[in-house]
Amino acid sequence: MGAVAFDPLGMIEVLNRHGVRYVVIGGIAAGVQGVAWATRDLDICHARSRANLRRLAAALEELVARPVELPEGVAVRLDAGMLAARDRWTLTSRLGRLDCLGEPAPGLTFETLAERGRTFQGSQTYVVASLEDLITMKGAAGRPRDVAQIEMLRAAIDEARARSSASDD
Repeated sequence: MGAVAFDPLGMIEVLNRHGVRYVVIGGIAAGVQGVAWATRDLDICHARSRANLRRLAAALEELVARPVELPEGVAVRLDAGMLAARDRWTLTSRLGRLDCLGEPAPGLTFETLAERGRTFQGSQTYVVASLEDLITMKGAAGRPRDVAQIEMLRAAIDEARARSSASDD
């Protein structure tokens, strides 16, 4: 699959239409909450129930998704069984890159993230992980770029708290 335009809202629309239970995480989740850094993929944490994995598989089929590590010409069918076999899938699709995670950090599952997440409504409705949970994920990932992103997320939390306490006065 050659280079494609990155369309995260298009991917969200497909996931929603198929009834996939997921929470947006990563750079898109940070960005809609006011913390922006460059991102070239949509990261989601999905529910791991068999029914949800079937819905996710149907959405991935529509997106013509395939693992990025596969050589061109090698086909694989991402069905519920295959999706259950791994916790992390890095995929390319007709709408750009999509990373699907079952547990993005120890103890952070779809259920945990959804309970603490924020719902955004626009052309599509979706839940994003809280800034605090994004910090936990970045800390667990432990990559050098995550350190700067953690600081940006903490600054956004501090700013939100300051605005909240100013409005309480």
